[in-house]
Amino acid sequence: MASPGVAAVVATATLRIVNSPPPPPRKKRLGEILMDAGLLTETQLRSALAEQRKWGGKLGHTLVQMGFVDESSMVHALSRQLHIPTVELDTVTPAEHVLQLFRVDLAERYSVFPVAADVTHKTLTLASADPTNVEALQELAFHTDQKIQVVVCSASAIERAIRKHYYGGAPNTTASPDQFGIKEPTYEFTPPPSPRLSPQRETELQQSIDALTQQVADLQQMVANQARSLSALIEVLETRGALSKEEYFAKLRGGPRP
Repeated sequence: MASPGVAAVVATATLRIVNSPPPPPRKKRLGEILMDAGLLTETQLRSALAEQRKWGGKLGHTLVQMGFVDESSMVHALSRQLHIPTVELDTVTPAEHVLQLFRVDLAERYSVFPVAADVTHKTLTLASADPTNVEALQELAFHTDQKIQVVVCSASAIERAIRKHYYGGAPNTTASPDQFGIKEPTYEFTPPPSPRLSPQRETELQQSIDALTQQVADLQQMVANQARSLSALIEVLETRGALSKEEYFAKLRGGPRP
């Protein structure tokens, strides 16, 4: 039989376990947020991650390059999902001391740009195209010895801001043949004249185009109606406890039910 002292220790340990706070929820990554916003499919995300592993670089840049997500949609989705304000860097001119506080090599390495600094509270506001990259933000806080706040903008806007404010908006330094006094022959393509169509043929083609346009519009409307009907059906089934969203998406992916 355990002594009273041992029993008290066990009870205290049990109490500490029961009363311990739950672990903080895992922060969602960029791909998950874009999928939740309906801008990206799981197949597209896997393809982009494979390309990123192959060639390196930022996932957001890879998604834009592959044509899966445009920069504007990505910025606004991140802002809504994370409750982080956006910034138009093309209209922002940071104070000189802000640029001096944040080195250009950090801006280029982490693809961020300093917007403002609160010297009193040692807080630096950075524009980022991927505010979900917590590790990078922690490293920046270490390098700058500042608390980091984040606003969202596009990667291309960050690149333009770095060129403009750190390098004085220097133009492309690639030398052209004219700078060396060299004249290169230029091939000028002259397209062949397009064949003339009879008025009757032009009318027939225009009618065919109009008919196809109407068919596409009808199909789009039909798909939209089916999507709304399916969404309503899923909500009814979920309300009645017959189906959960997790089960539905698992079935779509072809995996087992959770």
